[in-house]
Order: sequence, then C-alpha cells, then structure tokens
Amino acid sequence: MSVSIRLPSKGESLEVGTPIALFQTNVGGAINVQRQQYVVSPDGQRFLVNTVLEETATPRVTVILNLKSKS
Repeated sequence: MSVSIRLPSKGESLEVGTPIALFQTNVGGAINVQRQQYVVSPDGQRFLVNTVLEETATPRVTVILNLKSKS
C-alpha cells in the first residue's frame, strides 16, 4: 500500500491520503508468518516478496535413501 502524507508547516495536524494498492501478491501457505515477507530495495523502487506461486492440495516430500556418491 502507498499513502501520501503532507505535513503542514504551520503546526497543523498531519494529513494522510487514501491508501492505494501498489501490487497484488499471494503470501501464504507454509510460509513462516513470524518473519518479514518482503524487503525494499535501498533506492525504494523495488520490492522482493516471498510469495506462493502455486498451492497444492497435498504437499510433496521426496526422500532419497542410500544415496552414494561416485568417487
């Protein structure tokens, strides 16, 4: 979300504009909600967002047993 903010110079109260959505994303699924899900670039022009591309009904787990490397 983006919100315009105006701070009048004569000691009046802060003026806050209407929130505007910047983009849509799908944060959810098995992502750890205890951590920040995005980071803003130092120049403030881009976001890196941890997002779910596709949710499946049942998670897949692959287990490899007796894996031996060739020496």
